[in-house]
Amino acid sequence: MPTLPASALDTSEAPASVRFQGLWLFSPRADISLLLLPTLLMLACAWLASFTGEGPRGFSQLIGRWTSQYVFLNGTHVILTFLLVGTRRELLHTTPNQSRLLVGGSAAVFALTFGLLWYASEHAPLLALLLGASIHVLAAHHTLSQVKGLWALHGLRGRAQGAPPLSEAERTLQRQFVPVALVLMMARSLALPITASRGMGPMINIGQAESGSLPHALTWVLLAVWGVFVAKLVLAMRGPPGQSGPRRVYVLGHAAVVAVYLVWPLWGAILSAGIHGLEYFFLTGRMLEPTAAEPTARLRGPRVWAAMLAVMAPIILVGIVNSPFVTLVDGATGNAATNFFLQQQPLWSLGVIATNAVVLAHYFADAFLYRFRIPRVREVTLPRLGLG
Repeated sequence: MPTLPASALDTSEAPASVRFQGLWLFSPRADISLLLLPTLLMLACAWLASFTGEGPRGFSQLIGRWTSQYVFLNGTHVILTFLLVGTRRELLHTTPNQSRLLVGGSAAVFALTFGLLWYASEHAPLLALLLGASIHVLAAHHTLSQVKGLWALHGLRGRAQGAPPLSEAERTLQRQFVPVALVLMMARSLALPITASRGMGPMINIGQAESGSLPHALTWVLLAVWGVFVAKLVLAMRGPPGQSGPRRVYVLGHAAVVAVYLVWPLWGAILSAGIHGLEYFFLTGRMLEPTAAEPTARLRGPRVWAAMLAVMAPIILVGIVNSPFVTLVDGATGNAATNFFLQQQPLWSLGVIATNAVVLAHYFADAFLYRFRIPRVREVTLPRLGLG
């Protein structure tokens, strides 16, 4: 989700005071909860891992990762893009080629990804590792781009309430946010060991660390670089708190998420994924609500949330089958759960492959759906967000 252009945010002089409560993107409770709930999940799982003495990839980490994917919706929200363009069809026509990109392009990405993942799983394990690492990089870029996009929407929300536009310094840092954070996070997850323990490899290991990882102490160099960026960001966001409080909470909250990732990548990945999934769920819910120009639309209110849960149900089912809790059921039933699921193969394996293919199609579609630099995209999309 790219940044809104400066012209979309620049309007008349702001009044001396602005109602703080009008600056939240969703609502005070929702905006805070989107950051707080995944944070509590991460802390609970980290505490459990410390209490049980597990290693960094123990059962507690598996619980946290699964919860962020299927309870906080990071792994299931991907299908919501296609529910959105299927029900709010004006989004398919914001540019002359938009429908071909969103429908034809996404279908092609799904088919190509499904074929590659199936072939790799059956015949090329090294290719499977490479594809997994590539999806990891794309996922991080997609997540950071969403942060940048919602940051821009916070700025626009403030302008709608009479707050000053983003400063030029903040806009510059906004443009730099994704590349700077992405380089640091990928260096941490691909090149540095998870911990300083002897023999520990990086979080994403496709064989690049067979001769040894870079020193774990470089973590603090990465963190220092990020600290300089955040310090510049704090200075750039100075201003009356009543006119930028929710935006500061959002941006600096996500700056803290990146810092957690750099120090503890496994736990940071859980935190980042949980926030991303919840944000997208609420964003899509807002986009699906009818505008004032759609008084007869039947998809509204509780039906919006029911429709989103219904289309996510197949992915949630795949997640249940692949949950860490299956081993607990096996312990009480003599492996009955695993034996049952094995009898359904290759159904569940194909379900995982199809889910990952939808993920890549979702990344592709979102890259074109939210191109706010195009006036017609802004004209159609922003009213759906209550920002027209």
